[in-house]
Amino acid sequence: MKINKIYTVTGIIALMGLLATLSGLLNQKTYLNDSLSATAQMMGQDLVTLTIGIPLIIISAYLSSSSAKARLLWMGGMFYFTYTYASMAFLASYNSLFLIYVGILSLSLYGLMGELFTTTSRVKADESKSRVTAVYLTLTGLMVGAMWIKMITDSMITGIPPEALEGYTTLVIQALDLGVVVPAALLTSYLLLKREKWGYILAPVFLVKVSLLGTAILSMVAFMAMKGVSFSWGQASFFMVLTITGIGVTGGFYRGMTIGVES
Repeated sequence: MKINKIYTVTGIIALMGLLATLSGLLNQKTYLNDSLSATAQMMGQDLVTLTIGIPLIIISAYLSSSSAKARLLWMGGMFYFTYTYASMAFLASYNSLFLIYVGILSLSLYGLMGELFTTTSRVKADESKSRVTAVYLTLTGLMVGAMWIKMITDSMITGIPPEALEGYTTLVIQALDLGVVVPAALLTSYLLLKREKWGYILAPVFLVKVSLLGTAILSMVAFMAMKGVSFSWGQASFFMVLTITGIGVTGGFYRGMTIGVES
């Protein structure tokens, strides 16, 4: 995708994201119709998006004209914004920011697709780091999938709605994870192990998204604790290990990357 389009998409998403996150953090009416738990989680997400997500896409967009690694970082940021605002658009109770959520979702999704489909980068990575990344992505996909499937099947067996539903109509996060994130993790891992071009391109993008989202989940847990909302220490510990490990794997993979241009 041409650099001026990256700048334009980034600028609009950053401005809309700034409006959405500041409103979520400072305006008590934004999440007025959401549960206490959901409000705490969305505010935790807002804080990470504001302090890490928005700066990341701005800096990586600025550097992307001269750095292929920065373009991969930018795509990872777009993946994070796509996932985050899909969950906001489909899960948060309707509020005055609905069109903002949909706008960010659309721009980040098509920005990511546009850059993926037009990339001419030929990425290679250190063999040992590629294997470590493939193992990490496989374990992440399988463990997240198993966690949500167990929760859902337990509910089906007992006939009791899962606690995560919290009075909402459906399990949006679980649908996104099982339908998008888990298959993406396993497919990327497979392509990496097969040394396919798309494995080397998708891996750094996916790693950035996982690291950002994991950080957001830890922020959600902190906000839940501050608001006196009960949560699963087991799940919190799982995501803490997943996030810290993911940040380490992401840093190692990016350091070991070499990028050329296809002829």
